[in-house]
Amino acid sequence: MGFGFNLLNAYLQSRWVSHYYVAENDWWFGVRFVIGLVIFLSGMIVNVRSDLILVKLKGEDGGYKIPRGGWFESVSCANYFGEIVEWLGWAVMTWSWVGFAFFIYTCANLVPRARANHIWYRDKFKEYPTSRKAVIPFLY
Repeated sequence: MGFGFNLLNAYLQSRWVSHYYVAENDWWFGVRFVIGLVIFLSGMIVNVRSDLILVKLKGEDGGYKIPRGGWFESVSCANYFGEIVEWLGWAVMTWSWVGFAFFIYTCANLVPRARANHIWYRDKFKEYPTSRKAVIPFLY
């Protein structure tokens, strides 16, 4: 199912960009694209840095630990937060229904997983920071 979804999503995203997307010649297009690109790249940086923090945790002794540093100080699943931000940026860049649909799908997939991870962390570690949210800083 995952392979099928990714195949369909890749087709729809690339089809939109290659066949239906019209680069408008007005200032709003350029501003919207640049804003989306900045959002996307910001999310990618958060995602990659968070993944590196998690990889370093696994490499130490194989046991579970509380992630520290970066966005992990605000949320339990900083890598998921970064990915959500990435696809929000893509939706803004493409200004399309397919981009927005993928952003919504990403949220529908990662937010419940982040909630489950957040609950697991709180149950496993009594000293887990109570101020951390699951995936959306300061909100959820």
